[in-house]
Parts: sequence; structure tokens; C-alpha cells
Amino acid sequence: MFIIIKRKHLIYAGFIILFIISAVMITYSFKPVSVFSESDLDWDKHFTPFKPTANGYSVLVDLDAKILTLYEDSIEIKSWPVSGGKKENPSPTGSWIVSGIESWGEGFGGSWIGLNVPWGKYGIHGTVEPWAVGDTNISHGCIRMKNQDVAELKKYLSVGDLVYIKYDSAPFRTLKDGKVGSDVLKLQIILKQLNFYDGTLDGNFGTGTFEAVCRFQAAEQITVDGKIGQESWNILLERARE
Repeated sequence: MFIIIKRKHLIYAGFIILFIISAVMITYSFKPVSVFSESDLDWDKHFTPFKPTANGYSVLVDLDAKILTLYEDSIEIKSWPVSGGKKENPSPTGSWIVSGIESWGEGFGGSWIGLNVPWGKYGIHGTVEPWAVGDTNISHGCIRMKNQDVAELKKYLSVGDLVYIKYDSAPFRTLKDGKVGSDVLKLQIILKQLNFYDGTLDGNFGTGTFEAVCRFQAAEQITVDGKIGQESWNILLERARE
């Protein structure tokens, strides 16, 4: 009898150990790794006005003026013309960090400065259409520079440096299922603040965001279609300010 009880205890202990190991693996091994946490993406921290880094290099990309400015120890040292994303493929606005620096050829002009954007691969690079740089925002979301300019910028920057992108006059676009971008991220942040959304802040308009938008629209007694047009957006901003 003693041996049987001992074996039962060992079996139970084995199940407990397997359960703990599985839980740890699910939590840590299979969880997507991000270079920042959700706390780094709250409204106040991510979208507040640019402030140059006190020590080291930082970058301000102004897509209204189509100018990129490089700062060293909070002092402006150089600037170059740039172009960003068009209406349906907007550049990621807000605070980002350099996630990688490489030498790419073909349409990238030999230079790539990657940014830690969670919904896609975005960065600063060269172009085979230099005549558009500084004139029109026509990219698929990346920041385009003239090849010689980005090659120079690349010499200053390192992984971890701050890159802030602003576009105050960006045209409004309707947000719906399948859209990605900083406007979607702002939408998620506000919906979360208003307790309509409890999902991940990732800039991806998926099922969770769609359902949250529907709940918000139902609460406001406006058309429930899961899309954020200008009317829904204006009401959302009003509620966020209250």
C-alpha cells in the first residue's frame, strides 16, 4: 500500500511539473517578442511632441515640411529633404527607435535604417526616384531620402536612437478591418481608455478592434458598421477629451 501511494504521489507530481513547464513555455517561449511594451505606446508617451535626446543623436522627420532634421545632444546639426507615405499607405507617426542599419541595393539606394514599427517593415532609405524627395509623399510608408543623403545620415545613427515622425496635415482615411497604421494605433489607444477595447495595441485593425468600434458606436447610438469615418472619429475624440 505504501508503494502504491508513493507512486500515485509521483504521478500527481509529474502532472503538476508538466503543467508548470507547459505554462512557462506558453508564456515565454511562444509569446511574440516586441521591442517595446504596450506601456511604451500609450497616448501621452508615443504621440507627444518631439523632444531631442539630451545625449547622442536623434531624428525628427517632419512630413508636413518634408524635412528630416538630425540632432546631436539636443542641437540641430543637419537637415535633408524627405518624402513619406501616401494617403492609403501612411508613414508611421510618433516615437520610434532605430532597430537596424544595413546596406541594401536596388530601390533602397544602398541604405536601410529600420524602425521598430509593430505592424510592418518600415524604415528610412534611398530611392530610384530622387525627383520626388522633398516634393510629394508617395511612398508605401517608408521615409525616402536621396541616396547620398541617407548614406550620410546612416553614418551618425546607431540601433536604439530616437526617430520621431510627425504629419499633422495627414489626410483622414476611413479606418476599417484590415487597415494598419498609426491612426489605427491611436484608435485602439482611445478605445482602450474608454474601456471599449482590451486587446493588444499593435496598429492592426482586426476582429478585436472591429468589435470594439461596434460597441462604441452602439453606445453612442450612431450607425454600427465597425468602421471609423469622420463622424465616428470626431465623437471618439470628444469622448477622449472628457
